[in-house]
Parts: sequence; structure tokens; C-alpha cells
Amino acid sequence: MALAISDAAAATYRRVHLVETAHPHRSGLMAAASAELGTDAAGAWRRGSRDRVTIDRRVADVEPGGWPVLPISEESAVTVLDLGLAASEDLARLAADRTRTVVVCRPTVPGVRLTEHVLSQLAEQPAVVAVVGPARWPVAVTANLGPQLRELRSRGRVLRVPVDRRLQIAGLTGDRLPKAVTDAGRSLVELLMPAVSQPRHQRRAASSQPGVAGEAR
Repeated sequence: MALAISDAAAATYRRVHLVETAHPHRSGLMAAASAELGTDAAGAWRRGSRDRVTIDRRVADVEPGGWPVLPISEESAVTVLDLGLAASEDLARLAADRTRTVVVCRPTVPGVRLTEHVLSQLAEQPAVVAVVGPARWPVAVTANLGPQLRELRSRGRVLRVPVDRRLQIAGLTGDRLPKAVTDAGRSLVELLMPAVSQPRHQRRAASSQPGVAGEAR
């Protein structure tokens, strides 16, 4: 989902910085770049590029001491931070920062219960939930929706992401994402960053449209 959001944001003619914090052996972005660019000066982050998206992922088992920094000439308009299985301190930091958060889950009873817990940790932080799986939820899943997830669903902030068989088998590569996944990424960007979800020439024409913060993590 982090890559789908990044590709969708980059399609608005903006540079995007995608940072993955997962352990190197659990990285889902290992083959997602179309070109590898080596490591940063500290050797803590491995960098790759994918059209207008710059991808950084961890090099070593030890967590880096800071975030990767892009050269001034490559500074991004949007930063997407993939926290994976976020720890409590990560969620607390998100709640304090000016961020827009996407919680990804499966339509299962444990999945929606954990999602409700994560949403409670985010306090009043704006959030969208991406549910990976079938459009029709089992009755048991719907019956176990918590109040926050139920409210987001009623407001149209719970989006379905279809399961793609090819991605399940091959994982992410430098190729374009399947159309259904791309469409889901575009829908998420429209909810997260409405002012950057259209090409720049169209945004200039819509002068009355409100602006947004420079980053979305």
C-alpha cells in the first residue's frame, strides 16, 4: 500500500520519498526500484529510484539513528513512511505530528480488533483504513467493528484494496502495479491529500482550493 500511495502521488507530477522501516530481511520493497543508487553516507539506508519516487530501505539489522536525507536537488514534496507493524511509541509520535495515517488490515475478526486498537492510539489524528481482501465482509467481521472503525466506514474512509494474484506470488517489482491496486492507491491519495491529487496545471486553475501540509507520512 505504501508503494501504491507513492506511485499515485508521483503521478501528480510531484517527487515522492518512500521510506521503509522494516527489518532488511522483511523488506517488501527489495525489488520495487527500477534502479539501485547505493547507500547513504552513513551506510544505514539503501536507496533506489522508481520514476519520480525515491525509495530508502534499511541496510542493517540495527535500526538507523536518523531518517535518510535527500540531496537538495531531489527534495520531495511528499514523504510516505512505511512503519509496518508500528510500535506504541511510533503511534504516539504519529499522533503528535502533522501526518495523515493509513492503517492497513485484513477483513478478519483479529484484523478489525487490532485496527480499532491502532486507531485508539492515534487519538484525533486523521486516518484512513485500507482493507486488503474481498469486497463482501463476513458477518462476524462486521459484528466486531469497533466504534472508530465503524465511524470511518460510514464516512467513506475505509477503502477496499483487492488481492492481486500476481503480486501474491511474485511480490513487488520495478513494474507498474496492477490497475486495481493502482486505482486503490489513487483513491487513498484523494482522501489523504486532496489538493495534490490532480496534475499541477489543473490545481493552478482551481485557485480556491485549500492547500495541504508539505508532507504526508
